[in-house]
Amino acid sequence: MSTYEGGGCKASVTCSDGVKREYNDWNVCYVGGRQFFTDPAIGDFSITWTDGGRGLGSPILQVKSVKDWSEWDVSSLSSDYIKEKDYNARPETNMCYRVNAYDSHFNYDYICGVPKVGSKGAGIQADKPVNDRGYAPGWCGMHVVQHQKPNPATDRYRFDITLKDHNGKAIGEVLGAVADKPIEVFSKLPYVFILTGGNVDSDAVLFDYAGQHWGSNDQGHHCDFGAYDNGARQGDCGFSCD
Repeated sequence: MSTYEGGGCKASVTCSDGVKREYNDWNVCYVGGRQFFTDPAIGDFSITWTDGGRGLGSPILQVKSVKDWSEWDVSSLSSDYIKEKDYNARPETNMCYRVNAYDSHFNYDYICGVPKVGSKGAGIQADKPVNDRGYAPGWCGMHVVQHQKPNPATDRYRFDITLKDHNGKAIGEVLGAVADKPIEVFSKLPYVFILTGGNVDSDAVLFDYAGQHWGSNDQGHHCDFGAYDNGARQGDCGFSCD
């Protein structure tokens, strides 16, 4: 995103595959004007230029898929001024950086890293759109708490189960369910999620969803279950939920 001589607003989106799309048709290229765009990769976004002190600067970037239009104060997120000849030496840890500082023409030029819709980058999650069932499809997650048996000879395990969609939003939950039979978890997903408890502490917990079958030690589903601590153990897995 850039401006020139207090105007000349421009923006572009360049993807990792080298495809670049330019957005240079602005009708609010002035202080406080919020210009909206839609890009195939990052979705809806907007740029608002503010008074940079010398020319049109200090942009506010907002992306719909990143925390629902949360504001990025680009200037404060940027690295220190880096000359264009040092382009390849820029810090890789900054969300944004400044290609050049203002000069006699009050020229501002910033670049920010934005993840594609539904992906994650630099710790930023870009949410996928929610479907008509009220969840974001793709790769869902589950968090499980397995409570040890009060009396191992007669009792069964109890489970707390939380299902999350691709965006990490909770979409279904059961608490304290006794595993005397397979536990069914109804949620916004189109199919029932099923958990089956084992007989002893060392047994894997088994899961079923829409023809997928896996256990709590299954690395293909990125399962990560800890040891028992204070009478319970916790774990997470992922599964396909298109």
